Amino acid sequence: MKIVVFKARKNSKSDGKRIHLKNKSSGRIFEKFLFFSFVFLFSALILIQIAIMNQSAKTFFIKDSWMEGCPLKTEEYLYSRGEITLELCGQESDEALKILLNGDEIAVFSKSAVNLRVMDGDIISVDGSLTKEAEVKIAFASPNIKSCDLGKKIKISSNLKHLTRIIID
Repeated sequence: MKIVVFKARKNSKSDGKRIHLKNKSSGRIFEKFLFFSFVFLFSALILIQIAIMNQSAKTFFIKDSWMEGCPLKTEEYLYSRGEITLELCGQESDEALKILLNGDEIAVFSKSAVNLRVMDGDIISVDGSLTKEAEVKIAFASPNIKSCDLGKKIKISSNLKHLTRIIID
């Protein structure tokens, strides 16, 4: 894009009907200023975005992490939910056995069975790092859950085990 500024002046030798246009250099300077400021700002934007991807450099640019937000969780009402029941086999309770939903602890086995409300794509794991040995099974799954291994048993001995991934119709 070019911006051209002209100054009209009369020719002194003619009768005033002819107008000569003289190009001013200020238009060219303004054009260069716009071009180089755009290139500089665009480059700075790209470099800052690359730096924000690096976790160690991110601390220099972002002071308030609460402004970044978080993914929708319980506010997400557009998707259907299901229900699943996990049960301890051969034990009444084990407070050291934790149930993880998408990596976050949501319950412990304070009773022999625990009911969970799940959504599509949730991953259920069991953390038994503080217990010696236990066996957990999926006792119940709501009918809208398509791929839940009903009756699946896993043995946990001081480790973290993936139980299932929820797929809802």
